[in-house]
Amino acid sequence: MLVKTRPALALALTLPVLLASTARAQDRPVLNLSLDEAVKRALEKNLDIAVERSNPEASALSVKAARGVYDPYFTSTLSQTSRSARPGSAFQATDTDSTTFNFGVAQYVPTGATLSLAFNNSKTDSNALGTTFNPSFDSRLSLNLTQPLLRDLRIDSSRHQIRVAKRNREISDIQFRQTVINTLASVKQLYYDLIFTLDNLEAQRKSLTLAKKLLEENQIKVRVGTMAPLDVVAAESEVASREEGVITAETALADAEDALRRAIFEQSAPEMWALRIVPSDRPSAEQVQVDVEAAIKKALENRTDVVATRKSLENTEASLRLAKSAALPGVNLVASYGTSGLGGTQIDRGSNPLGPVIATVPGGYGDAVSEVFGRDYPTWSLGVNVSYPILNRSASAAKAQAQVALDQAQLSLRRLEMQITTEVRSAARSVEANYKRVESTRAARVLQQRRLDAEEKRFAAGMSTNFMVTQAQRDLALAEVSELRAVADYRKSQVSFEKVQEAGGSVSFASAATSTSSSRTSSSRTSSASSQQ
Repeated sequence: MLVKTRPALALALTLPVLLASTARAQDRPVLNLSLDEAVKRALEKNLDIAVERSNPEASALSVKAARGVYDPYFTSTLSQTSRSARPGSAFQATDTDSTTFNFGVAQYVPTGATLSLAFNNSKTDSNALGTTFNPSFDSRLSLNLTQPLLRDLRIDSSRHQIRVAKRNREISDIQFRQTVINTLASVKQLYYDLIFTLDNLEAQRKSLTLAKKLLEENQIKVRVGTMAPLDVVAAESEVASREEGVITAETALADAEDALRRAIFEQSAPEMWALRIVPSDRPSAEQVQVDVEAAIKKALENRTDVVATRKSLENTEASLRLAKSAALPGVNLVASYGTSGLGGTQIDRGSNPLGPVIATVPGGYGDAVSEVFGRDYPTWSLGVNVSYPILNRSASAAKAQAQVALDQAQLSLRRLEMQITTEVRSAARSVEANYKRVESTRAARVLQQRRLDAEEKRFAAGMSTNFMVTQAQRDLALAEVSELRAVADYRKSQVSFEKVQEAGGSVSFASAATSTSSSRTSSSRTSSASSQQ
C-alpha cells in the first residue's frame, strides 16, 4: 500500500496549477520575433529613443537663437514739441513748434563690427527773427561703423555663443546616436535573455519529466513488492522540488518578456502585455576572433563619449580664447559718413537780416531730401578709440580660470581614453572567457548525460540506488542550465564588445532573467550539496 506523504500532497496541489498556467500561456496570442525585427521595432517605437530624438532639434533651435544676434533691427522716432519762452535776444524765438520723424537700422556683423544707418528728419516752425527758412525741414543721412581692431577682433561673446551652440548641437546628435546604440545593444541582450529563459524553462520541464518518470518506476516497484513504500518519498520530494524550478523558470520568462516588450513597444496596452513573444532566431555559439588592438583604436577614434568630450574640449578652448581677447586693450576704428539737406519756405529780407520780408520762395520737405541724396553737403570722420582698464584684474583672473578649466578638460579626456581602453580590453576578455565557458559547460552536459544513462541502467539492474539516479538527474539539469547560461552570456558579451567600440554608457534595460536563473542555479547547487551530505 502506498504511503501518503507530504511531498505527494504537494505534488497533487501544484500539478493542476502548473497545467493551468501552461494552458493559459498556450492560449495567448503569439508574436514570432526575429532579432532584426526586434531591432527595427526598437528604432521605430522605443520610448527612450523617442524622448531623446527631440534633443537635437532643441539644440538646432539654440543655434538659430544664437544667430539672431546678426539680425538687423529697425528703430524709429516720432515726436511733436511746442515751446514758448521769453526771448533773451532779438534773434531768439518766443514760440517754436517742431516735429521729429527719424528712422534707422543697425546690424552686428560677423567681423565684430557694428554698422548703423540713420535717416533723421525734423520740421521747425518759429517766429525768430533772422530765420532763412520758416517752416524749415532739416534732413540728415548718416552711416556709422565701429570695428574692433584688437579686443573682440577674432572672437567676442556673440560669436563665441554661436560656436558653442553649434558644437552643442553636434554633441546632442552624438548623444542621440549613443542612446540609439545603447538601446539597440540592450534590445539584443534582452532578446538573448528571452531565448535563455525559454530554453531554461524547457530544461526545467525536462528535468521534471525525468523526476516523474523515476517516481512512476518506483511506484511500480512498490506495487510489485521489490521496493519499500518509504523509498518513494525521495522521488516524490524531488518531483516537488523540480516543480518549484519550473515555476521559477516561468516567472523568469514572464520577466524577460516584459523587459523586451518595454523596449520594442511605444505604449502600454492590455493587448501588448498579453502577447507571447517567441524568438524565431537561434544564433549559434560559434567562436568569434577578437582583435583587441583594432577595437581599442576604433573606440578611441569613434566612440560617442570620447567624440562628445573632444567637442566639449573645443568649447573650453574657445572660452580660453575669448578670455584672452577680453584681456587685451580696446582699440576700435570709428568711421562715419553722412549728408545733410535743408528745405522749406525760403524768406528773403534783402541785405538786412532783421528787416521786413521782401519775398518768399515756396519750398518744402522735398528740397531737403533732394540735397541729402544729391550729397550736396557731405560730412565724414575717421578715428580710433582706445580704452584699457588699469590693472585689469577681472580679465586676468578670468583668463587664468579659463586656462585651469582647459587643463582639467584635457586631463578628463586622457582619463576617459584610459577608461575606454580598459573597457574594451575587459569586453574582449569577456568574449573569450564566455566562449571557453560554452565549451566547458557543453562537455560537462554531455558527460552528465552519459552518467545519467549509466545510473539508470545500473538502477534497472539493481546495482544503483534511487538517490544516485536522482542525483544524476539533478546534476544533468544543472549542467544543461549552465550551458544555456554560458551560451546566452557569450552572445551578450559579443554585443557588449561591439557596443564599447561605438558608444559609452550602460545599456538602458535590464532583464530579471539572469538574476532569477542564477539564484535558481545557486539554490539547486546548495540543495545538491545538502543531499550529498
